[in-house]
Amino acid sequence: MVKEEVNAQNIEEKRDFYDALEDPYELYDETPINEAPTEELDLKEIVKEEKKKIKTFNFQDIKKGSRAGVSLFRLIPYILLILGFIALKNNELLDISIYLPSLLSGIIAGYMVSKDLA
Repeated sequence: MVKEEVNAQNIEEKRDFYDALEDPYELYDETPINEAPTEELDLKEIVKEEKKKIKTFNFQDIKKGSRAGVSLFRLIPYILLILGFIALKNNELLDISIYLPSLLSGIIAGYMVSKDLA
């Protein structure tokens, strides 16, 4: 059966199971991406083509990004936070010497938890 396939020149190179498992998208394949020799490549033309592919910011993109930045879901918590600080300061309940170390401990705890999850 193997000889018949070789005689028919029906040779298809198949990757073994472990190779497909380690590199499913053939990123470490030995075949070069561009077959042209380096002398024939016009680097200036390649750079121009790549620069054309890069999107620049236009007014529509800025408008869409600013909508998300000024949404009510984002602004209302900040307004409540500022009003809370003002209320605590007016009632003389705001003690920065207690607030900042507790804020720091929360930041450290959040960092440690996110480090364990990653």
